[in-house]
Amino acid sequence: MSEFIQSNLDNMSIKTLQLTGILILIPFFGGVMLQETQAQPNKEELLEQASEYFSQSQESEALKAYLDVLKVDGDNFEALWHISLLHARIGYRAESKAQMREYYEESLKYAEEVLQKYPEEGRSHFVYAVANGRISDISGSKVRIEKSHVVKRHIDKALEMMPEFGPAWHLLGLWHSKVANVGSAQKFAAGMFSKGLPKGASNAKAAQYIRKAIDLEPSQTLRFKLDLAQHYQRAGEDQKAISVLNEVLKMNAETEIDQWNLERARDLLDDLM
Repeated sequence: MSEFIQSNLDNMSIKTLQLTGILILIPFFGGVMLQETQAQPNKEELLEQASEYFSQSQESEALKAYLDVLKVDGDNFEALWHISLLHARIGYRAESKAQMREYYEESLKYAEEVLQKYPEEGRSHFVYAVANGRISDISGSKVRIEKSHVVKRHIDKALEMMPEFGPAWHLLGLWHSKVANVGSAQKFAAGMFSKGLPKGASNAKAAQYIRKAIDLEPSQTLRFKLDLAQHYQRAGEDQKAISVLNEVLKMNAETEIDQWNLERARDLLDDLM
């Protein structure tokens, strides 16, 4: 009988110890889970941080932040179109054509996704035009001709939806500049394809639309004026290019990207002098 009682007491002691251990562990793991939950930023916080990076031209940081938004909300419109645009912008400054292509293809991938999910949004058409334009820049004649039609169609759609959106006018100006000044070899190649080159491109419209973009988006004056100077060079108007470049070089660099653009402006001016 005493052995039976002792056995029950032993079992009770073991169960008491097990229960005590569980009770001790519950607040520990509960606290860890609570800390992790509290430390995890919500979608609004991530978007706010991403937007701040973007406005300050911290493009790599903005890209990472918008990708984090997609982990929380895979269909988020703001994240999708910004990610596409940021891949195009960062890729433009890449050191090699292979790196450019990698970024541009990612830009197009996200542009296709945002256009499929949000076809009624002007920025969807805008980034789709940007991505196709960038891929065109590093492609052969056939692709360039095909992409020129795609870019024009979607930039027109973007401006129809967002007539006061400066970056879209800037892109339209670049389209006119590049199409109006294609070389003779590319014109010959265009004649071999059914669509040919798009009609209506002109140097006058290129300058007009880039200047309109500067008026609508003054924060991008340095970058847009550099593109205006490059347009004038492309069109054979070197004196106008030099004049605009001198204006650019009087501007102050507020970001690393501004500094990069100023260095490009100096190099272009040296080439023209």
